Formats: sequence, C-alpha cells, structure tokens
Amino acid sequence: MIAYSNMGGNHEELPITCEIPDYPTPSKAVSVGGDLRKIEVIRHFWQEVLIQLEKNPPAIWVNFSSVLYADTKLAACIVAIIRRANDLGVEIYIIGSSAVAAVLHLCKIPPLSQFTKVA
Repeated sequence: MIAYSNMGGNHEELPITCEIPDYPTPSKAVSVGGDLRKIEVIRHFWQEVLIQLEKNPPAIWVNFSSVLYADTKLAACIVAIIRRANDLGVEIYIIGSSAVAAVLHLCKIPPLSQFTKVA
C-alpha cells in the first residue's frame, strides 16, 4: 500500500477492499473517498480495482459515497472500470456521491443508475 506521504492524502483516499460473502458467490467491494482530483489517488484506486477484476469475482461494488471532490480523471477511470468489467464478465455496482454525479453530468456520462442497480 502507498504511504500517506506519497499521495499527500488522508486515510479515506486510500482504497479499501473487502469481500462480500453473502452475494451468490463471494464478491469484492472497493471503497475510496476524499479528494479524487489527485492523480496519485486515482492511479492507486485504478490499480486496486484492476487487481480485484483479475481475480474474476462475480461482482465488484465500488463505493464512492465519501468522495468530496472529483474531476474528469475520475470520470475517465469510472468509464474504464465499467468497460474492463464488461470485457471480463464481472458485474459492477457503483455507489456515488454528489461530487461524482456532478462530474459525470459535466462529462455527459449517463447517470450511474444506467450502469448499475445502485446509484
């Protein structure tokens, strides 16, 4: 894991991954929050999601509910996650904050409810 000083961030900017045992088969959840305008935070988050996707779980839940700030880098990352998950046959569920919804709207990306059952 990257140390806080390398990212200049706080604890919630470090992605946290856990297993969800009650899904039909064990799935993964990746949660990240704080200021997602920082490229180091986005890069670390992206790498964590890639690691989880390569394990080919039936689903990955991405929790952005505590994201305070976001920009187009996060929007591009979300699109890339959705595409990679689709290519691998992994269901993706995304929970976003108002900051995430605002940047997706700015980028003319449809609401997350079109990609997932959770928005």
